[in-house]
Amino acid sequence: MKSLFILFFVLLLLLAKQMLAQDTLPVCFSSRILQPPEIDGELNDESWKNLATVTRMVQYSPVQGIAPSQKTEVRFAYDDFAIYIAARMYDTSPDSILRELGNRDDYTLNADVVKIGFDPYNTRQDCYIFEVTASGVQRENKNSDPTFDAVWESAVTIDSLGWCAEIRIPYSALRFPSTPEQTWGFQVGRTVERCAEYDQWAVVPRGCANVLAYWGKMKGISNINAPARLSLTPFLSAVYDKSPEWSSANTYTYNKSLSYNYGADLKYGIDDRFTLDVTLLPDFSQVQSDARIKNLGYQEVVYTENRQFFKEGTELFNKNEMFYSRRIGKTPSGFYSVFNDVKEGETLEENPSQVTLLNAAKISGRNNNGLGIGFFNAITNNMYAVIKDSSGNRRRLLTEPLTNYNIIVFDQQLRHNSNIYLINTNVIRTKKGNDANVTGSGGTFFTKNNKFAIDFFGIVSQKYSADDSLENMFQNTMGYRYFLGARKASGRFQYGLSHSIINKSYDSRDLGYNVIGDVMKERIYLALNFFKPNKLFLESYNSLTFNYWTNPSSGKPIYITGALDLYATLHNFTGVSFHGEVHPGITYDYLEPRVPGKYSRNWKLSYYYLSLATNTRSPLGLEFTANYGKFIDEPRHGDGYGMNPMIRYRASNRLLVKFGGQHYNDTYNLGFADIEPDGTVIYGGRHLRTWIINAEVRFMFKNDMSLNLVGRHYWNNGTYLDYYTLLENGEVELNDQYTGKNDFSYNAFNIDLVYSWQFAPGSILSVAYKNAIEKDAPLTTMNFKKNMDDTFASPQQNTISVKFLYYLDYHYAKKWFVG
Repeated sequence: MKSLFILFFVLLLLLAKQMLAQDTLPVCFSSRILQPPEIDGELNDESWKNLATVTRMVQYSPVQGIAPSQKTEVRFAYDDFAIYIAARMYDTSPDSILRELGNRDDYTLNADVVKIGFDPYNTRQDCYIFEVTASGVQRENKNSDPTFDAVWESAVTIDSLGWCAEIRIPYSALRFPSTPEQTWGFQVGRTVERCAEYDQWAVVPRGCANVLAYWGKMKGISNINAPARLSLTPFLSAVYDKSPEWSSANTYTYNKSLSYNYGADLKYGIDDRFTLDVTLLPDFSQVQSDARIKNLGYQEVVYTENRQFFKEGTELFNKNEMFYSRRIGKTPSGFYSVFNDVKEGETLEENPSQVTLLNAAKISGRNNNGLGIGFFNAITNNMYAVIKDSSGNRRRLLTEPLTNYNIIVFDQQLRHNSNIYLINTNVIRTKKGNDANVTGSGGTFFTKNNKFAIDFFGIVSQKYSADDSLENMFQNTMGYRYFLGARKASGRFQYGLSHSIINKSYDSRDLGYNVIGDVMKERIYLALNFFKPNKLFLESYNSLTFNYWTNPSSGKPIYITGALDLYATLHNFTGVSFHGEVHPGITYDYLEPRVPGKYSRNWKLSYYYLSLATNTRSPLGLEFTANYGKFIDEPRHGDGYGMNPMIRYRASNRLLVKFGGQHYNDTYNLGFADIEPDGTVIYGGRHLRTWIINAEVRFMFKNDMSLNLVGRHYWNNGTYLDYYTLLENGEVELNDQYTGKNDFSYNAFNIDLVYSWQFAPGSILSVAYKNAIEKDAPLTTMNFKKNMDDTFASPQQNTISVKFLYYLDYHYAKKWFVG
């Protein structure tokens, strides 16, 4: 521990070292035009003549600093409504230009790309990036928000000289300062995909901490005003659902229903900096199905957020695991306990598996002084289960009370890419539900040259629970966590160390992630990266990490590991990576027993995996990962292994097929199994096997019309070989008297088939079919075909939905009515 603090002190001294600022950055100019060009991909408009042209490009990868293999010319213009870009990408082999079709914002396409980046406030801390592929696919994001979406226009053409892109970005898609003369941070990039080549206008050094610090500048824009920003996206949906309805006798019948829903999303620009987003009566019937798994541990399974409102524009709220949007609209807290309340002769008529979201709103933006302000609010409805008896009488059980979720955040940008923030999350429940409040503050301080940084935060949680002994009184349980780290953030050689504590009563689960408490963590990492090609590879990224975690209450170690990660891109563009880690020390687990005050000793182990991915530009691609792990001090219990092959076949620019599988075989996994009536904790030594099959087919009729099929089957089963009694000292003792049966077989099967047509900018008509099967039962067979037959014979949910969504923009509507 003493040596760790010495290292920390040395790194803090290095942070004091300052270096000179960057050299003069390149400058380009945009010109005002009177007649806007027609956005058709043909660069023959009068507007493009006699404009300043960006032609100087430098290769960023694979070899930084050399001349590009192809010439690029880009021109810029603007008027009172938008900024316009004309890009000519010359190519000596036009027939070889890659141009795979795809859905909007698909960053996996095998296609050439032109990229335009704007930092309108020129703070070098955030930016807008607009991309167009040679196949005409639009992509956009913000440095702080990869889910950013905007409505803008583009068109591409391919000719004997290469390809062209014409772009119109309305000012409503950007935020910029209210000043007569504008100076924007600016970047142009181009990808020649078949060569894995990326060219830049303003050269960014490889391995730097802040790429925006090296962007050039755009000048010449003057006397523009931010337009009124108002858009409404109403929707109408119809859903047919066929799902099982269970009785107390554990039998089921299918319930068929047809429902309609309508609502709207509203975006309103409060001013040129802040935006109000509101969703009213949202519909999530077409959200992609979760990749469900069997969870034998105490850690919560975290699923990806697929709901657009909660993905877009939430970057200000995502601080230190304090906001997990899946809490909103989650499975009701009393969903599973309802089954125990169904008495003989009764039928569970209704038991909604998701809480209904009534509305949600967020306000976010950043003022001219770099202060980001965010406010988020969501309200979910009371949820009830309905139980019907044999006489037709019904009774309701509350499974989740009406809940109000709130977040407010202030994020101040400082010089040299630094920032500091304050955030509060608050959850209020009716009907004597528990309330919660979590407040945190933190930030990052960079040195002037962005080479060194200090990261820090501190959070206090408060949990208010009703005190049944006193009327209108609540118990307040407080907890805290903090983090302090220092790092070298730029260059080939990087390193850092950190210290953090999460106390025993810290709880952020009401609106944040489930963070395990009573932990003190120390971490050191070293990274060495190679950006220049050599005889072995084109580039390589490598790191060595050490973790030492203890339980503050007992002082015992709970996690000790050293890990080595290696990655290289070979000259044939195959990616190869290796991960190896070892858990060498004696450590203890205070949560696996599921009983407060008890703990168990972890077995020492080592784990490795090796993976490769062939050239993604080839029509046929392969990804393969193999892993292996074994116990160090318990060799008699065998080892575990797994493999994960995936084949990708690009049949044409329209058709893409992916098929893959995963298999994991853990021959001896020791963990919690049961608790006896007398409180004895039973552990089990189990043989775990997992099979996962994934399939995806995408057919593009054109860039704005697609048919996507995603299928997944997950099978996890476990056979208990031994049972043990957990002793008071954390060791386990073989138990031959335990008679419980815990062998299990869990299946999850999903099909999502979606037809989508973007018939106008921001407007979509979609039809979706979903099939879902989930079965958790005792293990009866190890035969894969028999298991599949049993799964398909199980009750399943089938859903067909149609959704019509139309984007209405204030400026377009004004043109319709005014002319």
